[in-house]
Amino acid sequence: MGQTRNIGFVGHSGSGKTTLAAKLLEQAGEKEIQLDASPEEKRRGYSIDLAVCACNWKDTKLNLLVAPGLGEFIEETIKAVYTADLVVLVVHGEKPVEVVTEQAWEVIARAKKPVLVFVNMMDRPEADPAKALEGLREGLNAKFWPIQWPIRENGELTGVVDLLSGEARGPKGGTSIPEAIKGHVEELKSQLIEEIASLDDVLAEKFLSDEEISPEELASALAKGVADGTFVPVLWGSAEAGVGMSQLLDVLRTLAPEPEAEETLRLWTFNILSDPYLGRIAFVRVSGGELSEGNAWTHLRTGNKVQIRDIYTLKGTKLEKTGKAAAGDIAALGKLEDIALGDTIAVEGAEPFPEPPFPKPVFSRAVYPKSQGDEEKLSTAMRDIVSTKVTLKFERDNVTKEAILSGMGDVQLDVVRERLKNRYNVEVELRIPKIPYLETIKKQATAQYRHKKQTGGHGQFGEVHLRIEPLPRGEGFQFLDETKGGVIPQQFIPGVEKGVREAMQEGVLAGYPMVDIKAVVFYGMYHPVDSSELSFKIAARQAFKLAAEKAEPALLEPIMLLTVIAPEAFTGDIISDLNARRGKVLGMESQDGKTVVKAEVPLAELLSYALDLKSMTQGRASFQMEFLRYDFVPAQLQEKIVAEANAAKESS
Repeated sequence: MGQTRNIGFVGHSGSGKTTLAAKLLEQAGEKEIQLDASPEEKRRGYSIDLAVCACNWKDTKLNLLVAPGLGEFIEETIKAVYTADLVVLVVHGEKPVEVVTEQAWEVIARAKKPVLVFVNMMDRPEADPAKALEGLREGLNAKFWPIQWPIRENGELTGVVDLLSGEARGPKGGTSIPEAIKGHVEELKSQLIEEIASLDDVLAEKFLSDEEISPEELASALAKGVADGTFVPVLWGSAEAGVGMSQLLDVLRTLAPEPEAEETLRLWTFNILSDPYLGRIAFVRVSGGELSEGNAWTHLRTGNKVQIRDIYTLKGTKLEKTGKAAAGDIAALGKLEDIALGDTIAVEGAEPFPEPPFPKPVFSRAVYPKSQGDEEKLSTAMRDIVSTKVTLKFERDNVTKEAILSGMGDVQLDVVRERLKNRYNVEVELRIPKIPYLETIKKQATAQYRHKKQTGGHGQFGEVHLRIEPLPRGEGFQFLDETKGGVIPQQFIPGVEKGVREAMQEGVLAGYPMVDIKAVVFYGMYHPVDSSELSFKIAARQAFKLAAEKAEPALLEPIMLLTVIAPEAFTGDIISDLNARRGKVLGMESQDGKTVVKAEVPLAELLSYALDLKSMTQGRASFQMEFLRYDFVPAQLQEKIVAEANAAKESS
């Protein structure tokens, strides 16, 4: 019976996920295997993007989704987990619980996905199955039960024994169980049967009554326990040595739950890539019906009809044009330019797939092209790159006018820099961004200015009397006309407002835009021949500057709401560090064994917080931040910022 299972591979960097996936493909008969194929991955020697590949094992197609293991690429882990029917948490035999192991486990728990653990690299000298099992149980706090046990002889990994069947296999086929571990294997088998029996009331009764439980009953109960998350199997092996590969494929085939079949077609776009030959490719999971070329469906985000053109399925690491895809399978669609990550294509009126909880970008750098002629190419290339990642954002800051690239950390942004060069021939520099300060006033002030200029023919004349006063934070700008008796004709009042608005864009302290100000024109003078809107615009601009200089101008800085999630042991260091950053701690609470710290912190103090927090907590803390409000910059700091801004103006 033909069937499909989607398997996610996640875990810490260096646990061997990519090597494992390649070995599984090879074991299943795939010859052309190319994982970590991008220039950036080849140069760095580790995975960067989600790899999607497939193989056939016996009567089952296995779609493998292999996520990179660096914390900055957690987006790929989330994609793999939420797309998968079963997740394989790959851990290192010598150090089973590492930072991204914990992060991946949290993602799996949130997604409520069935999971098994593959303990890789059991051929390493310090790999100890008992210690690895203990480390998993203590570090991840779940019911981990080995359904296999590794055979190590003279410090070498020679095979793996299936605890239920008693069958032992090495890299070249069947092997024997050494006398030294036979007793331990029998003990583990007895414990395993008891644990599996406890998953089913009928089997539990049989076990307590010493009745025989058939292999089929054990297999059924085991599969149910994995599917509902009450049982986490542990498997062992070494991808490099080729030990445990066929056993793992067998387990994936039998334990991965069958994909839920929906009555009508629904596609979820879980990954997008730009192929140098095929163009933009959208990877979708087919959750119902059959997908065929030529059919038209509804793009639920836009409401537009979408015609399905090129359909590819996976063979090894290659895309093969097939023209169709069945329910439960993964397909790649070409020539869908308007599709974005997370989009759903389905029948009209269908429910869109809920978006997984992706983190927001937290690390920003200003992007400067090395060649001035590359501005347009940069914008096009960045739109293309950012459209493939939820955790990347590219925008122009309205205040500083800088192009800002935001992501999860310096490594992710450096990968973007390399891709711009390798794929789009655009070289850029990444710099610490300028802070988008604003200016305002603290008190009321008045000023007047007469603009008078005599030239050949008509001259220029306009006199404006202006009063300005501060508004509450966030109110922006208000303009009022309180003139009486036609001292300024109504047709020139718009010119006064334009002049004020222009002056506010330039600021009076350090050249930053001014906000939260009410400007009132209350008197003026005009000339019946020489007055014009331009004359009043110039007069208003100068009057505003004079008034602003007397109104106690002040700098405003963006304040962010920071949420840090960290193991309790690091709470003290985090609080001390936030205090040093002019932060105000709002509160702390416990959540799933960790401490959540909320604080208000100026953006100027957070430009490298992603790197500093990683260093401070060995990478075990995460954070998110969002804009909260603008607030006054402390006086001593304001002097320094204004001096630096003026010095920069003079040198430019």
